Amino acid sequence: MLLPYGTDAPVYHHPVATISIIATNTALFLLTGMGEYGNYDWLILEYDRINPLQWVTSAFMHASWSHLIGNMIFLWCFGLIIEGKLGWYRFSLLYLGLALADGAIGQIPMFLFTDGQGGALGASGVIFALLAVAVIWAPQNDIHFFYVWGWLFYGTIEIPISVVAFFYFAAEFLQVAWTGIRMSTPMLHLLGMSVGIPFAIFMLKYDLVDCEGWDLFSRLGIRRFGTNRVSDNSDTDSVDDASHRGCNVLTPTATTTTNSALTRPERDPCATAFESFTRAVRANRTEEAIACFARLRENTCVAAVPDSTLVAYANQLCKTDRHAERLLPLRYLASRSSKYSNNARLQIAVIELRHNDDPHSAVKILSNMSLPLTEQVANARKRILRAANARLRERQADETEPIS
Repeated sequence: MLLPYGTDAPVYHHPVATISIIATNTALFLLTGMGEYGNYDWLILEYDRINPLQWVTSAFMHASWSHLIGNMIFLWCFGLIIEGKLGWYRFSLLYLGLALADGAIGQIPMFLFTDGQGGALGASGVIFALLAVAVIWAPQNDIHFFYVWGWLFYGTIEIPISVVAFFYFAAEFLQVAWTGIRMSTPMLHLLGMSVGIPFAIFMLKYDLVDCEGWDLFSRLGIRRFGTNRVSDNSDTDSVDDASHRGCNVLTPTATTTTNSALTRPERDPCATAFESFTRAVRANRTEEAIACFARLRENTCVAAVPDSTLVAYANQLCKTDRHAERLLPLRYLASRSSKYSNNARLQIAVIELRHNDDPHSAVKILSNMSLPLTEQVANARKRILRAANARLRERQADETEPIS
């Protein structure tokens, strides 16, 4: 079982709308009989009529607790990515537009070309549309999953959005191919994905979202249709995998328009600070990277920095023996639930022991490592613990040595 819980995508806006939509879904589920919606049939997508109100309301109705919880977990994940780029207002409009389009593409054909029997409900169609948007806007970002296998094996894993999208598309497509083309749950999911694609492309084309050159088309080397952006070649070179794998890198662009009334919105301070920081790390300008990281901390924007970029920054500081500054990004990495957290704790312990001469802090950070540990990490932890405990014993011996 895989449960998504987060992403390494830069999040420039708090998920206010995503949380509000989840709360609305939950409240409506409780108020309409928790799946026993007999008196609320007018809120689901009925195939014997055309009712635009139902195109929206059906996306907030659910048939059971498992139906609701499953949808809300994935809504949180994809909403975090997309609202993180758009902000609550534009994300709310996008969600409403996707719900309207998804409801229309499900209800109108069933009313016109079938006997109108049955109906549909649930947010999964809109969620699959959001998945399509996410894979076009941020294909190289990872989604963090918690996995459980037979209640014996568990942990976390990072999977690129492009892989997640391909897996779900293939799963739904194979079910439709096996059962035939009819209005079923897999078919509704595929229709949802088909709805999300034009919305994502339209917003890219008209600069309604800023993916900083890390959208699907840019990564494939396809010049964005109709875009008026121009940029220096030095700003669009591919970024080293070690520092930017699976993350949306902000790259500076200049904007020209044929209509002076068309102006881009002012950049978010976090986006500007992250852009400067990313460029400094990429160019190995250590002093500039330190100053930019300080601005990120002042604006409480470090949460927007992907794990891989923090790793690159910490490695850069290590090469220049800036161990005091290196503690900061390592502590941010250690506080996150990712594949880098345990390694960050190991490195913090080494700095505390070797450079700060603080074995107590080294032992404390090693005791907070997340389980299970890989064999390599466990062996490194044992070596550092032995060294820290030896240092502590030396100090105790010095403190108890009699004074002559």
